[in-house]
Amino acid sequence: MKQLILGGLIMLLTNLATAGDVFEVVSVKFKAGINIEEQKKLMMDLNNVIKKFEGFKSRDYYYSAENGRWIDFVAWTDIKLAKKASEQAMTNTLAGNVFSKMDEKSMIFSHYERVGGVKKEK
Repeated sequence: MKQLILGGLIMLLTNLATAGDVFEVVSVKFKAGINIEEQKKLMMDLNNVIKKFEGFKSRDYYYSAENGRWIDFVAWTDIKLAKKASEQAMTNTLAGNVFSKMDEKSMIFSHYERVGGVKKEK
């Protein structure tokens, strides 16, 4: 089920992307005991880290109260810079604080490059 939801959201976002964009998609839950208000703050904290990385274009994240899961979409200019930013985030103190509160076992992390799509004609 997680894969189906993730796939649908990726298809939606890739229709909004421009040629060459790369999406980083993360699906994750936070560890037990981290309330929703703290989770929101932690997700916002990542904005201050990620927006400084070379190749960053945009970030949108969504929460499902139904299953307590976050979906995070980051658009990058290219795959090389997306992967470089991932490596840099792992050594960033603020990002490390956020990551330490996430349930690693629940995490799905991937990079996707646009290979096709269709848009509704007017």
